[in-house]
Amino acid sequence: MKHLLLLRHAEAEQSPPGLGDFDRMLTERGHAQAQQAATSIAATALSIDIVLASPARRARDTISIVAETLGLPISIDFDPHLYLGSPDALLQALRLIRPDAHTVLLVGHNPGISELAQQLGASAPAITLRTGGLCHLTFAHGDWSALGTVKSSTIALVR
Repeated sequence: MKHLLLLRHAEAEQSPPGLGDFDRMLTERGHAQAQQAATSIAATALSIDIVLASPARRARDTISIVAETLGLPISIDFDPHLYLGSPDALLQALRLIRPDAHTVLLVGHNPGISELAQQLGASAPAITLRTGGLCHLTFAHGDWSALGTVKSSTIALVR
């Protein structure tokens, strides 16, 4: 069984003058959302094998808070293709995951991350991840490279 956790970055400030979208920082509420996401991930009792994240500051800050809160002993792969990535770009990154990984956490942006959840969720109702939102998908197959050609066995909006 494979587990995919999709986490939308927590709430970020609006771009201040002179600062681009890529460098937006989390708000105070965003920090709280990242903490809540970590609590939700801990409640799944899953051991995360791989973390993929957008390198945008709001995604980096979100996963940093989650990783610190959970005491994740793994490194984080900040993939530039995940910054505002389409569902196809996200799928490409996921398909490259080593076969022995059982649980993957991907931190990204809307609309791509919500569209990916919908695409992989088969007949699930429409999913829109809010800031700090978390979706848990399970797959009965054992091969990440097949992701997208098979639908999830289950899908749950955790947060």
